[in-house]
Amino acid sequence: MISPDTPSGTEVVCVEARPGRYGDGGLRRGAIYTVERIAPAIDGGYVVVLREIPPWETYTPPWGLVGIGFELRRFRYLDIPNSLTRLLEEAGREQEVVV
Repeated sequence: MISPDTPSGTEVVCVEARPGRYGDGGLRRGAIYTVERIAPAIDGGYVVVLREIPPWETYTPPWGLVGIGFELRRFRYLDIPNSLTRLLEEAGREQEVVV
């Protein structure tokens, strides 16, 4: 699960796309999304608003018209394997040495 402190611009992967209380909203399991912001939810907790899927609104008593985000549990951080990270670091060092 991603954190309520996740900064805007973080890429996350969807691990749960089954329809919830307000439908699936267009989520696809395994798809990569970008965090627009983390917002407080009407029932406590937090939701994530994604850049790729604009929030929609629905009427929810007793709050009235509310914007819909996605539960944080539906996402995981996009992990880059250590082997790829090492390759990227080595490539960066090689470029620094070349004059």
